[in-house]
Parts: sequence; C-alpha cells; structure tokens
Amino acid sequence: MDLRLTPTQLELREEAAAFARELRPTLEEDAEWRREGLLSDGDSREVTRALGAAGWIGMTWPEEHGGRGLTHVDAALVEDVFGYHWLPLSLYLLSYKTIGCALERFAAPPLQERLLGPIAKGELTFCQGFSEPEAGSDLAALTSRAVRRDDGFVVDGHKIWTSSAWLADWIYLAVRTNPDEPRHRGISVLVAPIDTPGIEVRRFPVLGGGYLCEVFLDGVEIPAEHLVGEIDRGWDVLMHTPDFERITAEKLGGLAWILDLLQQRLEETKRLAQAWPRLSSLRGELAAARMLSLRAADLLDRGEPASAASAMAQLAGARLAQRIAREAIELLGLDGLADGHVASPLEGRIGALYRASVGSTISGGSAEILQTVIARRGLGLR
Repeated sequence: MDLRLTPTQLELREEAAAFARELRPTLEEDAEWRREGLLSDGDSREVTRALGAAGWIGMTWPEEHGGRGLTHVDAALVEDVFGYHWLPLSLYLLSYKTIGCALERFAAPPLQERLLGPIAKGELTFCQGFSEPEAGSDLAALTSRAVRRDDGFVVDGHKIWTSSAWLADWIYLAVRTNPDEPRHRGISVLVAPIDTPGIEVRRFPVLGGGYLCEVFLDGVEIPAEHLVGEIDRGWDVLMHTPDFERITAEKLGGLAWILDLLQQRLEETKRLAQAWPRLSSLRGELAAARMLSLRAADLLDRGEPASAASAMAQLAGARLAQRIAREAIELLGLDGLADGHVASPLEGRIGALYRASVGSTISGGSAEILQTVIARRGLGLR
C-alpha cells in the first residue's frame, strides 16, 4: 500500500484535530481524565454525542446508515489524531468499531435500520458481553446460555471485563444456543437494551483509571429479531469483530503525544542528548506500529483477510505501550509517577500509562492468543 497521505486525508486529519481541540475545555472538567492511561479506558457520553453530532462515528458506513463512506484507512488516520488529543474513546470504539461494524455486516436490515443511525449520531451506545469467569481468551468456552422460547430467547449467564456497561444503552452478547454442538458451534450473538429486566450491571474501578463492569443475566428475554447473523453460527460473527477492534490507531496517537512531551521535557532539563538513542528507538517502533495498523485497515478496505494483520497491529501497540511506560519512568525518575495533574510531568500521563499498560497484552486478546492468530492465519502454521 502507498503510505503517503492524500490531500483529502491531510484535510481530514486537520478537521479531526480542530474538533478535538474544541473539546479540550470539556475534557479538563473531568477530574478522572488525566488518570486514564490508555484511550480505551476513557468513557464519556458527552464526548460520544459530540463525535456523533460532528459525523465522526460510523465514518466507514454508507450515508444511508449515517456514515461518510470513508475507508478504514481514513478512519484509522482520524482515530490516531483523536488519540493524540486524548479523547475518551471507549464508547466510540465499542459502539462503532467493535460492534457497529459487525452489525453493519451481519445484522438483518430491520435491526440495522433501528441501530446504526442512532449509533452514528452518538445517541445510542453499546457494551460487549463476551468474556466470562471461565472464558476469557478462550472465548469458545463460554457457558452463558440462550434457550429458545416462543418468539425469542431467554438468557442466563455472567459476563466480566465489560467495558462501559455502566454507561451503555445496549449490550452485544455472545451466548450458547446449542450445547450439543462442538464448542465453536452452537454459539449465537444477540443484542438487547441494557435496561432489559434481568440484566444487572456492577461497576468497579481499575488500576489504569476508568472502570470495568461485570454483567449478570437472569432470565433475560430477548426477541428473536435481535439475533445478529445466523442461529448457532455466531462464531463467524465473533471472529469478524476483532479485525476492526484490533486496529488500535487511537492508542498509537496517545503514545505519540507522550513521546513528543517526553522529548520536550528532556530538552528542558538538558537530558535530551543522553536520552536520544532510547527516544529514537521508541519513535522507530511507533512508526512500525502505525504502518501495521494502516496495513490491517487497508486489507479491510480491499476485502481481504485481515485477522493476522490486525493481531500484529494490536500486539505491536500493546508492547510499545509497556516499553514507553518503562522507559519514560526510567528517564523521568520518581517524578514520572506523579498522578494525573496539569502540573505533573507530562500532565501525569506516564504514571497512568504505567498502570494501564500492564493489562495491554491481556485485554482484547492476550499476547499468546494474538501470536497464535499470527502463526496460524498469517504464516499458515498449525
């Protein structure tokens, strides 16, 4: 692919940067904002509504679904800018990239018509009910069960690590609909309003800033028309979802901001010359991670298999986040651990990143799972 940006793409990034700068006063009003170490940790209904009103959600969808008809490469370039400005993007990433793109491909037209437009406007948000106490990286081990009843399903189960469930309007559920099928079969995907009777959300703070949730499902009645894809063939839907989710361009934008301010800090304290080899190495790794992210987006635009490339992109970004956190703390010393405050070095982001990056090689697919995807789907190994 040609990595040179077109004039239209450069304009798009400038437009995104101007939009992000306008949101800065809103962000600074949130005391938790500077304590968020990764972009996926940040939650804000207000920012999500602003993104939707400005046409930034569903960028790759056709206009009839509320989108702009842009490419996935365009979307990744915009998300990199949003990351550089530290917009809280958890609801955006879940509602559009992780879930919305799967709905746009697999949901029946009436469900698309009901959900995609409001998602694109920032008026309807989703959380993802995948992981369970005994089914994290091994998602096929899930046991949450949906039993057919009349014209719908009755769901019982327990979901964990459910980002943004406390703010979301709907939940996107992976459930077992046929326990007699092999483990990768007999799984279906359902969607439901989060206030459906029988759904209970419990929230808890996490080390890197922000919150995670667990969701309890007790006799939850979901209409049959809320099925996404085919009954008992949800694995195809689930395996399509990570291809979009793992293009973590927003994370790389945030890491670029950290490297820029770290360099500025080292220059101010007369330590840049000594630190330059380490800083240059990190910038080279960032450039490589950005290329992997754009390559995966380009494959999606071409309609080619992107799972291995997306896994490479996520793994590269996760490992880079951990390395930048370690290197920055070593270069800044204990000052780098100061908590999120405008007067702290790098506004306190390094301490937050150091805490949050610990889980970056676990969430969204552990490093071991990503390496398996790369080996099997990218290299043809077994």
